[in-house]
Amino acid sequence: MPGETELTSAYSSKVADDLQHNVTEQERIRGEVARLTAELDELMHDHGVLLNLQQALQAGAAESGGQVPRQKAGKAGKAGRGDKNSAAGKPTLVELIRHHLATSSAPCSASEVTTVLAEQHRDRHIQTTVVRTSLENLVAKGRAHRTKQGSSVFYTAAAPAE
Repeated sequence: MPGETELTSAYSSKVADDLQHNVTEQERIRGEVARLTAELDELMHDHGVLLNLQQALQAGAAESGGQVPRQKAGKAGKAGRGDKNSAAGKPTLVELIRHHLATSSAPCSASEVTTVLAEQHRDRHIQTTVVRTSLENLVAKGRAHRTKQGSSVFYTAAAPAE
């Protein structure tokens, strides 16, 4: 029976090695899945932002009779943009959003901002897609911060520049 003991010992050692290899592979693949899931979440978020931008551009084109207004690059092309309501003393949507973020005590989602602004400004037609696009533009300019909690995105005002 000494041969059986050696054989059992060899099989036990091989099974233990295989189990350890299996656990190591599981950990490696879990890490890879987590990385890929995070990458997929980021891509899905970017896709949503791009869809919202596309919808906003299409809505703007529809309002202007199918013509998408062209802006010149640089500061000269940006002058006056978004100021059509300011001339009549009415704040722009971006100004309303920035004020809401600055006065909010907690992070807000785009739909929460839309709901509050729509209630406060019943004379305006405020769309969530436009609010979300404006929020993302504020984030891109460093005037707001974005945080993700699961699949939800929340926004806060950035600290004023000194």
